[in-house]
Amino acid sequence: MEQYKGDIFSGEFLEDNENFYLTQVKSMETGSELSLTQLIQLGNYLAKQQDSFMLTVNDQIPIMLKEEEMDLLLDDLSNILNILEYGGTGHA
Repeated sequence: MEQYKGDIFSGEFLEDNENFYLTQVKSMETGSELSLTQLIQLGNYLAKQQDSFMLTVNDQIPIMLKEEEMDLLLDDLSNILNILEYGGTGHA
């Protein structure tokens, strides 16, 4: 499995090339499998937000992302989607 280490999201690409296993949000460890559709929906929702965004990790821990971090997460999502859709190379 190919590893990805972004500014906000870290994880690995599953062998089916359709899902991403999220292992870390900022410095918080987690374990969530995200489908291509879920990643696209998250990116679309995030792009509409202004100022800040609340992300819940492990269904209980809220993490506030400010505008700069939201931009970093959008970059991470773009990179992850590119790899899932086109087989590009991630950050190791």
